[in-house]
Amino acid sequence: MLALAQQPDGKGALEPLAAFTTIPAGSAIVNATGPIRQVVQGEDKIARRYLVIAPGTAAELGKPVQIQIP
Repeated sequence: MLALAQQPDGKGALEPLAAFTTIPAGSAIVNATGPIRQVVQGEDKIARRYLVIAPGTAAELGKPVQIQIP
């Protein structure tokens, strides 16, 4: 799952954006422009969030395995 984390290290509550599956080599293309726009639209006073990749489903996300570099 591509998700938004509250902390730069990926800790805190995760907000799922888009599900995806990688090919055996480990790559994938994820279109998350629409979901990101919906989540952040009209949120002027909300704290910054960070992109993470976490295993699991939207209902049950695991610990992030890759985080955005600030």
